[in-house]
Amino acid sequence: MTGGNHSYEQRIKETNIGEELFEAYCESKGFHLVRLGFDQHKVNVPNFFRLNPYIRNIPDYVVNTHDATYVVNVKGTDNFKQSEFKLLPEFGEWFSSKEAQLVYAFCFRDQNPLLLYPEKIIRLYEEAKIDRQWNDGVIYRCLNLRSPKHGD
Repeated sequence: MTGGNHSYEQRIKETNIGEELFEAYCESKGFHLVRLGFDQHKVNVPNFFRLNPYIRNIPDYVVNTHDATYVVNVKGTDNFKQSEFKLLPEFGEWFSSKEAQLVYAFCFRDQNPLLLYPEKIIRLYEEAKIDRQWNDGVIYRCLNLRSPKHGD
């Protein structure tokens, strides 16, 4: 994924391949999908960075499978921002319910989405240990989801 290594300004100029892959996957499975959060490629919010972090991180979709409901945040890269990592425990409380759990869908070409609950992302982030930084100052860690231990 090219977008995972660029600044926010560069990333919003590209298509959101993760969301495109996720939508195609849901359609292929016959899942009902409703857009919930922001789509910076179709409707860019001026001064988005000024918004409260909870608003900026509203999950992307509500998905109804044949037997369950999920609140889904889609990622097109396995680079995970430190700022979002710090909020993960609260996201689980705010965005999950017993009947509709929050899940992250990591979407890469040529494979089904890798669905992870916030608790697993926290563990993977802590295991990654190495902070990296984009040129706009945003700190992130690579979760190494493309390794065989995380594959489908």
